[in-house]
Amino acid sequence: MRWTADAPGCTFVRDPDGHLRWTLSNQDLDISLLVDSQELAKTKQRFYHPFALYLSVLYKGSGNFDFPADLRLEFVRHHQLVEGYLDPTEYQTRLQNDLDTEVFQTERRIKKNPALKEQETARLQNYERIGAEFIDFLTSQSLEPTTLNAGNPESHGWVFFGTSNKWIGPWKDHEDFILEVRMKDKTWQFPFSLPPSPEDLILRKPPE
Repeated sequence: MRWTADAPGCTFVRDPDGHLRWTLSNQDLDISLLVDSQELAKTKQRFYHPFALYLSVLYKGSGNFDFPADLRLEFVRHHQLVEGYLDPTEYQTRLQNDLDTEVFQTERRIKKNPALKEQETARLQNYERIGAEFIDFLTSQSLEPTTLNAGNPESHGWVFFGTSNKWIGPWKDHEDFILEVRMKDKTWQFPFSLPPSPEDLILRKPPE
């Protein structure tokens, strides 16, 4: 199944906060992809610069449906490279190890030059705070495999894709992607582009 503009079961909404939302539906499932229109710039602000998107799945059928949370992202303008999503647990472990390493290195720098203690301590505390907040976010907000049914019809969460592959390199002025949500019996595809084209210009509303 592939999202196509104006096709049955396909909708697109520009949210007031600047997010782009594509929804693809059939008799049993509604799958919505949410992407920040400024995501290309925001990747540079995160640890390891991953690409982030938000996915929600609503099950409308009867019985149980196993949602595997098996996602792939194709970087169309970068040799059509396809990346699987970053495992949240492995991502957290990597970040925690790097935080521990930074603590050790900071202590060494302070030992060699005590005059830097105040400056280095403040920098480390800020680094640890940001890292801890991101680990907590990964723990509580990541998309996970689950079984959906009438009592638990919805699954949603954030998914991150690595961008450090040598075939990706720096972002181009305009990027094209294809998200694949792989199920047991079919694959759902969401082609999308960033940033929005001029006719899709979004005026962000400030939070109330």
